[in-house]
Amino acid sequence: MRTGLIDHDVEFPPFEHLHLYEDLRGAFLNISYSNVKPVTLREFRRSLPGDLELDWTDPDGLPNLRRLIARRHAVAENHVLVTSGATEAYFLVNAALLRAGDRVVVDAPIYSPLRDSPRGFGAKVVSVPRDCRDGWTLDADAWARASRPRARAFVFANLNNPTSSALRRRELREIADLASDRGAYVVVDETFREMARDPPPSVATFGPHGIALSTVTKLYGLGALRVGWVVAHPDVLEPLRGIKDYTTVAGSSLAQILATWAIRRHASFARRARGIVDRNRRLVAEHLDRMPGIHGEVPASGTMFFPHSDVPVDRLARRLLQTYRTVIAPGRFFGMDDHFRIGLGGDTEELRRGLRSLRRALADLKGARAPPRTPRRSPRRARPR
Repeated sequence: MRTGLIDHDVEFPPFEHLHLYEDLRGAFLNISYSNVKPVTLREFRRSLPGDLELDWTDPDGLPNLRRLIARRHAVAENHVLVTSGATEAYFLVNAALLRAGDRVVVDAPIYSPLRDSPRGFGAKVVSVPRDCRDGWTLDADAWARASRPRARAFVFANLNNPTSSALRRRELREIADLASDRGAYVVVDETFREMARDPPPSVATFGPHGIALSTVTKLYGLGALRVGWVVAHPDVLEPLRGIKDYTTVAGSSLAQILATWAIRRHASFARRARGIVDRNRRLVAEHLDRMPGIHGEVPASGTMFFPHSDVPVDRLARRLLQTYRTVIAPGRFFGMDDHFRIGLGGDTEELRRGLRSLRRALADLKGARAPPRTPRRSPRRARPR
C-alpha cells in the first residue's frame, strides 16, 4: 500500500468556522454548536484513584478503550486506532492515503475540514451537492459521474453535519460498491451516527475500503478529553501509525481512562443526549412556525438543524451578533450560502433565548416592529464542530 507524499507547497485553507468563535468572546449566546451539553466529572459518579500513574500509554490507545470502540463499530479490536480527536484522525487518513492531484469526492453541505483537509495535501476536491428540497437525499448517479476520472476517496459525515441527514444501509452499500469499482476509499465521519433513532451501520463493516472516524466529543458531551479514533482494516491503519509518530505519538492516558468509563455507559449517555435533543427539537419546531422567511423541517434525529433563509444569511448573522449578541453558523462555512446551522444539543433555556433573538432579528430585517430585547448575560464559550 502506498503512503501519501507531499510533493507540493502545503497550504491548508483557513478554518474560518473555528476562528469565528475565537473572535466572538463578547457574544453571550451561541445557538450554532453541534455538541451535546457538556458532562461534568461529577456525573461519572466515579473518582480517579490517587495512585494512578500519569505515564506513557499505548500509541494505538488503551486496550480496553479499543475493545469498546470496536464493539460500537462491529469490528475486531485490531481495526481501531485511537487519536487526539476526530480531526487528527481525518488528518492522518489524508496524509497517509492522498497524493497531490488525487481526486476526492465530497458530500455537500459538509463540515469544512472534511472538504478542506484534502486540499491541504494537494488533492482535487469535487463537491456533490444534495437537494435541500428533497430531504437532503443522496444522488447516487451524481456520485458515479463525479468519481470519474478515477477517484481516490469519497467523503461523508453520517449523520451529516450540518443537516443531520442519514446515510442508510442501502446508500452505504451503493457507495461502497462504487468505491470498490473505482479502487477508492469511503471515509465517513461517524461522530453523530449513534444520535440517529435507528443508527445506520458503520462504514467500517462494508469491507476494506471503508474508513470510519469518530469521537467522544458530541454524543457524550466530552469535548475536553480530545479522544477520537479511526476504524479501518489493519492494512489501512499501518501507514497512519507511522504519521502519528510525528503528530501526537500517543494520546493522554487520563483522557482515555475517562473515555473508557463513558463508552462503558454508552446507553446512559445516549439517553441523556437524546432527551436534551428531543426537548430542543420540539422547541425549535414551535418557534419555526413564527419565523416567516425561515424554511426547513426540523430533523427527527441528530443535533443540528440547517434551515434555508429568505433573508441574506450574512446580514442576518451580523444583525444577531451586533444587536442581540447571538451567534449562528452561516451556511457558507458548509458550502451553502442561503442556509445557517442551529444546534439542538445545548442548554434549552439558552436555545429559547437565542430563538427569540433570531425572531427579532428577522423582524428587524424584514422591516417589522421587533419585540423587546432579552437582557444580556455573561458569555459562554465552547469548541465548535
